[in-house]
Amino acid sequence: MNISRGFPTTLESARKPGVSPLVSTAQPIISDEFYKIFFLCTMPCIQFFNVAGIITNIINIVVFVKLGRAESTNISFQALAICDLVLSVLSVWTFTSSSLRLYPVSLPFDANSVTILTGSGLWSFVVRWGALITAYISLERCLCILKPLKVKRILTPKLTTVAVMVMLVLTVGPAVYLHIKYKFVWEAVPPLNKTILVVIRIKTPEVLLLGAVVNAFAGLMQPIAAFVTVVVCTVYLGIYLERASAWRRATSSAAAHTVKAPGKGTQEETSTSQKEQRVIRMVISIAVVFIVCVTPSTVHIFIMGIFPQVSFDAQYANIFNTMFILSCLGSSVNASVNIFIYHRMGSRYKTAFRQIFRIVDKKSTSN
Repeated sequence: MNISRGFPTTLESARKPGVSPLVSTAQPIISDEFYKIFFLCTMPCIQFFNVAGIITNIINIVVFVKLGRAESTNISFQALAICDLVLSVLSVWTFTSSSLRLYPVSLPFDANSVTILTGSGLWSFVVRWGALITAYISLERCLCILKPLKVKRILTPKLTTVAVMVMLVLTVGPAVYLHIKYKFVWEAVPPLNKTILVVIRIKTPEVLLLGAVVNAFAGLMQPIAAFVTVVVCTVYLGIYLERASAWRRATSSAAAHTVKAPGKGTQEETSTSQKEQRVIRMVISIAVVFIVCVTPSTVHIFIMGIFPQVSFDAQYANIFNTMFILSCLGSSVNASVNIFIYHRMGSRYKTAFRQIFRIVDKKSTSN
């Protein structure tokens, strides 16, 4: 993302065969002035959620490590916390380095272009890892409802760990393409009488072909498939919970008119059912937050697929950058609020959390 398409001397001097500068000189639809104002208004909010995401996800990782790896859901939630932590750190660096362009700070590198390889570019790949993990969690819970015994035998903690690592390779692995598409070069800037580090884009036929494959697989298919999976699974889980609630109300009403002998079996079944429903509610809450926060990013992907000119180095760069900021805002919110869902709906998480931070329950002390 670039704050302004001024300061052209940094990149315009990179006129080499097969190499193009990152900045386009086409007339934008969204002006630089509007984009600067939008950036300045949203950046403090994004950075607030980024810092909150770093703190809360460190806590989440510590809690899930304490809970252990006996259950596959703990492994998935721990992987999601690691992903959100990395996203928050990358987002902090991306917006910090981009904001340097607003101040007369003399740096040995061009902040906007270098951020592509060290911040925003990596962020776009890591965010897809989080989307796949969320899709996996939602799909796992749906399968547990459809085939509970068979799924619990198949989706073991070991298999879940392997699945998380495979998703990491499939999403973050293509980030290697960034170092093929772009490269660091030292460039002389006569107005500043200095040489700075910049990033230039390679446009050879081989690189363009590889870029088309990577964009189709990692940039379009993966995030859209994950988003659709989360939506479908969330709807199914919501319908299941509604039916379960209706069945529970019906059985409660019938039990009020029927005298039954007390037994442990009924209590155990009820306890198991309630535990399963608490997990489902927690998964639904995480999925709903994900859907709301990732919708701007999904729309962004569709627009880029339909209009190739919407890119950070193309004709509509400011449109791309504006939508990228909205995507980052949604991602930052999504990465910072899961701790409240875990603490509110996860009884084991709440217990481990209170043990770690030595929080004493007032009810237990009064008794």
